[in-house]
Amino acid sequence: MHPPITPLIPPEHLGLNGEDNQSGLAKRNQSLTYDLFAPEIIANPYPLYKRIREEDPVHYEASLDYWILTRYQDVEAALRDERLSSERRTLFIQQLGNLDVSLIQNFLQLTGNSMIEKDPPDHSRMRKLANQGFTTRALESWRSIIQKTTDTLLDRVQHQGYMDIVSDLSVPLPSLIIAKIFGVPESDAFGERSDRANLIKWATDISSFWGAPSKNIEELARKADTSAAQFTAFINQLVTERRQKPGTDMISLLTMAYTEQNLDFAELPSLCILILNAGRSTTTDLIPNGVSALLNHPQQLQKLKDNPALISSAIEEIIRYDSSVSFVFRIAKEDIEIGGQKIPAGSVIALGLGAANHDPAKFPLADNFDIERSPNEHLGFGPGIHFCLGAVLARMELNICFSTLLKRFPNLQFDSTRPPLPRRNTLVFKGFDALPVRF
Repeated sequence: MHPPITPLIPPEHLGLNGEDNQSGLAKRNQSLTYDLFAPEIIANPYPLYKRIREEDPVHYEASLDYWILTRYQDVEAALRDERLSSERRTLFIQQLGNLDVSLIQNFLQLTGNSMIEKDPPDHSRMRKLANQGFTTRALESWRSIIQKTTDTLLDRVQHQGYMDIVSDLSVPLPSLIIAKIFGVPESDAFGERSDRANLIKWATDISSFWGAPSKNIEELARKADTSAAQFTAFINQLVTERRQKPGTDMISLLTMAYTEQNLDFAELPSLCILILNAGRSTTTDLIPNGVSALLNHPQQLQKLKDNPALISSAIEEIIRYDSSVSFVFRIAKEDIEIGGQKIPAGSVIALGLGAANHDPAKFPLADNFDIERSPNEHLGFGPGIHFCLGAVLARMELNICFSTLLKRFPNLQFDSTRPPLPRRNTLVFKGFDALPVRF
């Protein structure tokens, strides 16, 4: 049995044009319903996405009370549609059900100042500022950080002959990299200082509630709120230090930009958590997703080993084939029509990135894993104004990580004694809780 679903917005909040909810819902197509949380679907949702795309591509899922888009053309257009809002405060509050909103006051303050929750013109202003932390000079300096961090993590497991791709590599790698890019101090040769360990916990707690629904909503809310408060305090401490003594790290670059333009520093923690999660959650899931795809397609893996120059193309196919983010959400600001379906203002719309990336109308032989696929206009990082802020960093991390992993462990294979564990109980994030391998 799959866990009970907590609707993102209770039915009474989503009537049609002032009508009561029941009369509004009667006008929608409720003849089809899909179990998106069945364990086998969480592990491999693509056959179900195909079925939804063929049977009801703009689908109203009554059990969740939101619309699901599964065709590439609809998802791609929706990502650019200014009639759809990214501001999801209402969703976060309604996720709580009967719980008091004060339970997530710190979380709401942090996310409320976040660029990812803003529409233009606020988004445009904040995006311009964020880009000042991603200078060409900074990007080039990150290569050595990524390489050194990858090598150190692999050094730790090389003598064992086995590892868990998730806990030994994909979880610590992006978090340690972001910590170094932020200039978070370390107390020893490899940053065992608690501040760095806390970055992983804070980011995980905040993104877990952000990616709900879940049966454990109260527990997730409490953890997210506590971590939001602690992360905000930590970033404010770093900002105070960098204003007095700036360096070349990203916090210093952003602090200088805010100072020069006399901006509200209250936004800075939100920008930092966005950068942290953009650079962390994407890569954390794409590394095991990619390793799994390669090991499940030995001919493609051998092709990459024989021709390492294919690594950039392989990375793009990994992002397309098993996207780390299955859905992003938007709220209809007005009555709209998508694919012949009339969607009322206030509706929650789930944009199926994973489904769109397997649409045969866009990708020939879409369910095949082909590291030489070209063109490959996947939606893994999303087009439009909300194009993933961490895309450049994520691609750099993935490129270096996979190149180094395959070079150092050419005999990489699944560990037959320990099965992989797909991520559970989340509709938004697609990945693994554990992926044991031998080499």
